[in-house]
Amino acid sequence: MKREISLVSIFNIIRKKILIALIIAIMATCLVGVASFLFMAPKYDASVQLLINPKETGDRTSNYQSTDSNAQLVKTYNVILQSKVILDDVIKRLDLSTSVPELRKIIGVQNEKESKVISIHVELEDPKMAKKIAETLAFSMEKEVPKLMNIDNVNILSDAELSGNLTTSQIRIYMILAFVMVLALSLAVFVTQESLKSTFKTVKDFEDVTNLPVIVTIPEI
Repeated sequence: MKREISLVSIFNIIRKKILIALIIAIMATCLVGVASFLFMAPKYDASVQLLINPKETGDRTSNYQSTDSNAQLVKTYNVILQSKVILDDVIKRLDLSTSVPELRKIIGVQNEKESKVISIHVELEDPKMAKKIAETLAFSMEKEVPKLMNIDNVNILSDAELSGNLTTSQIRIYMILAFVMVLALSLAVFVTQESLKSTFKTVKDFEDVTNLPVIVTIPEI
């Protein structure tokens, strides 16, 4: 027989079962963390900055109109960066065994706070190779972009910088999600089990469910 559970009953169930739910959630979080460290390969992000100077024109209106929005510029440079001309040049310079489509998957570009500076990012398991690819991409962009667009020059601002292990931050996110989801699921299971119980612990429970008065009770021995 299904029993109706009030909010007070749900709160009491959670209060009684919270310790068990926490233990289950902590165990699941540890398992996710260990499995992630064992099976997820570390990845590093190497980035290099480029300063891109559009050609100046005398007409301010046309100059304004000829300048795309930052979002459009990022898309344009991203297309150029991932073009076969640039990627083939990088592969030849570094003597890479990878193909153009495979190289395309690990690179990206973003605009630096609405400026003329863009950042090229390379994500790879080998940090040294990630830096080499990022710097070579920047060099190829420096040579090719002025030929392809209305640009005076492209300057590399600095050598490639390497970030920490990206996989570590991803694993932390997975562990937090695992903890929250398992904790919520455990408490939901406990509440559901209580609502599906067909036995009554008190006379009041029986009267609430059946709407029948209790005339006689058998005392505990």
